[in-house]
Amino acid sequence: MKLLQLLGMNFSLSLRRELAFRANLVFQLLLTTLNIASGFVVLSVIYTQTQTLAGWSLGESITLLGTFQVSSGIFSTFVEPNLSWFAGQVRDGKLDHVLLQPAPSLFMVSLGKCAPFALSQVALGLLATILGIVQMGALPSWWGILSWLLLLAVGIVIAWAIRVLLASLAFWSPTAELDVFYSALWQFGRYPVDIYRQPLRFCLTYVLPFAFLATFPVSALTSHADPFLPLTGLIVSSIAYLCVTLVWRAGLRRYTSATS
Repeated sequence: MKLLQLLGMNFSLSLRRELAFRANLVFQLLLTTLNIASGFVVLSVIYTQTQTLAGWSLGESITLLGTFQVSSGIFSTFVEPNLSWFAGQVRDGKLDHVLLQPAPSLFMVSLGKCAPFALSQVALGLLATILGIVQMGALPSWWGILSWLLLLAVGIVIAWAIRVLLASLAFWSPTAELDVFYSALWQFGRYPVDIYRQPLRFCLTYVLPFAFLATFPVSALTSHADPFLPLTGLIVSSIAYLCVTLVWRAGLRRYTSATS
């Protein structure tokens, strides 16, 4: 509960700072709109040639596009503003100000700052998701909606864990810059994992499970997923969190501050 209060306080402070530059909100909305619009254009071109894409209808693909945008918005709001600078802080020995704060260092490093205007991506993503559901012509069940929400949260936790694990490699290799690699992996979640060939599909499902970002939540929403998928997601996200905690503690033991 204290961590949620701290997250809320950080969000409030970040929002006050960003409100001083309201033009950034307009710019963020424009970028997000263009991003979603380009996705709609791609889908419209694809579905003029076929009725389904790896078994996915147009409505389902639009719903997936919106769900992916929701995940991206949450991640861009709470996670990315922090970890994009992490490797440099480790390399320069400037992580001390985080380690000395009366809060868990893992929380402060990965969730200490926010970019509230990025929530515009979530709003537009939800709109696209609703449009996709309307296109499908069938309302999802309450269980489908709950499973979508749960798997969406699971996907965010797993993506956060992978991002922190990659960032933590800076403790062992301070010059490693893996942001581009992670961004490339993230984009694979924009489309159904069913369209990828093996072994990439296996990797995105079991090794680096970015399928939880959009594919699995939408599959649950449309009742095409295994009914035990939400439980599986909870188990996978718990394992991911445990791995992050262990790697983080091991990394801190290797950290050398600038004052030591």
